[in-house]
Amino acid sequence: MNTPVSESLALQSLALRLDAQEVKLPAVTSLPTRLADASSVGRQITELGHLIAEMGQAIEARATMEPIPEHVLRTAWTYGEVADRMGQSVSALGALTDQLATVTHLGPLRGRRDVDHALATAGQVIEEAVSTAHSELAEARRSVRTTIAIIDAQQARVKAARARSAGVLPKPAPLTQAAAVPAPLSPVRSR
Repeated sequence: MNTPVSESLALQSLALRLDAQEVKLPAVTSLPTRLADASSVGRQITELGHLIAEMGQAIEARATMEPIPEHVLRTAWTYGEVADRMGQSVSALGALTDQLATVTHLGPLRGRRDVDHALATAGQVIEEAVSTAHSELAEARRSVRTTIAIIDAQQARVKAARARSAGVLPKPAPLTQAAAVPAPLSPVRSR
């Protein structure tokens, strides 16, 4: 059942998983420089790919609902944005591994002007790729947290409205003895 609470909890779980993925990214301050570093990057590409597949399944499950409640539509929309951001992060990690292979291949040829230029360019691409991977996952996480806040706020407004409407309903008058016992009929006099 896709209640606002269950959608919020699912999104909170996703936010935690995105946090865990971002922590695994190479640090911008200590960039990878060897192809051996690519194995951990490849593992992360695989993990992000599995998470993207889960987002696709979550979108598919929500898109088949008729009618789609607003909180479910908002969640599916967020999953789509998160999948896009994770795809950008995966793309950046792919560029990173490509450049690590370049560095590994050209490293023994250092000292030649063209090789040194290619290595410098590869270093810049590696730096940009790591930065992009971090920023895309951070944006995905922000999007998830924004949706959680919106769904939770809407749920709070619905609860408040229900509480107010419950207080507005007219209360039945308390039964008093006068109201409970009908007044005696007065005798009708004929003329």
